[in-house]
Amino acid sequence: MQVLKENEMKLLSRKRVTLVMENKGATPSRAELIKEIAKKFKTKEDLVIIKHIYQQFGSNRTKLIVHLYEDKEKMKIFEHKDLLKKHSKKEEKQEGAEAPAEQAESAAAKKESEESEG
Repeated sequence: MQVLKENEMKLLSRKRVTLVMENKGATPSRAELIKEIAKKFKTKEDLVIIKHIYQQFGSNRTKLIVHLYEDKEKMKIFEHKDLLKKHSKKEEKQEGAEAPAEQAESAAAKKESEESEG
């Protein structure tokens, strides 16, 4: 991952970073990219917003435009609501993946108790 431009925006409490990365195979998901970017810039994953992902057809290079915020309040003020939803869905899916397993266990327990009563 190579940094092309880094622009500090103090009034907006964020950095705008333009990156280029080489990837093998398909374009990485937003969640994977956010993890890598957070690790590279030593920030929390929930303060990283990927504005744009540019993948050139037939190329293994991906250009990214990313906003790195200092706090969540500023992020909620300045970023578009749809973009915030797109990023929050990733977190909900990760949490949601754990929930169906718990529901399945409780449903199985209910079924067993109903069978033992009847």
